[in-house]
Amino acid sequence: MKIAIVTDIHHGPTSHNKEAGWNSLDALRKVIDCAIEEQVDLLLDLGDHISDTSTEADYIVATEVAELFKTFPGQRVHVMGNHDVANLDVADNEAIYGESMQSRVVDLGVCRLIVWQPRVEITMGIGLPAAEPSLAWLVAALNADERPAIIATHVPLSGHSQTGNYYFENNPKYASYPDHQRVRQAVEATGKAALWLSGHVHWNTVTQINNLPHITIQSLSERFTTFPKTAESWALLTLTDNELSLEVRGNDPFYVRLPFNRSGDKPWITPTHTWTAADFADFVTGQEQEDA
Repeated sequence: MKIAIVTDIHHGPTSHNKEAGWNSLDALRKVIDCAIEEQVDLLLDLGDHISDTSTEADYIVATEVAELFKTFPGQRVHVMGNHDVANLDVADNEAIYGESMQSRVVDLGVCRLIVWQPRVEITMGIGLPAAEPSLAWLVAALNADERPAIIATHVPLSGHSQTGNYYFENNPKYASYPDHQRVRQAVEATGKAALWLSGHVHWNTVTQINNLPHITIQSLSERFTTFPKTAESWALLTLTDNELSLEVRGNDPFYVRLPFNRSGDKPWITPTHTWTAADFADFVTGQEQEDA
């Protein structure tokens, strides 16, 4: 099975690190052409289709992106990002893309794609809202089937370090949900997830937590890791017998190959308790006895 993945297109005015005059629609057209050439089974879009400015302008640029996506002849799945709902609501996005923007499960045969859509609105000075109000749905969806699940969200839930990230090193509260640890623990307890895919943070990363890989994909429009070139990144996820390979193509290449199975099939040992001075003394005593 092959899945093409694109994220953080940011069609609209030049902002942040986007190159002046760079054409997001041309870049997206190339991604769609490559996805067709690769004969992928699914085109997955992880959100932030636009750079928001106003309701009227956002509707126009979102429509331009949506019309281009509709030229892909196969199955498409869309996720909303924070920029997509800054001035438009869920119903607007559903009307524009002609697809559901709610949390949903997509049957992929050997596995499932769980599209989880907690709120993604960002409040400046505060950050993202809690994701926990949508968590019961996610846990129920995971437990509804024994097949391994791929979870797709715009915002990553790994809580991984943002050191070196142009946007989030000094602004980590905007990089993930404030309750990301509680969400992960609930997901890990099901043992059903096999992979978590996200965008939002504009770089390629892989973080393994309790036998569940969390992968973020580089933005199509970003430059901070590829300056002065635009990354023009998209990913090809290939699933074979109990293995996944993910290759990010474009100007910020990245490759990872991992086992593909439910996280509960080989759970990690629970982390040890917080060490105290007494623990250290016991360790030293044990070493002295061993040396003797």
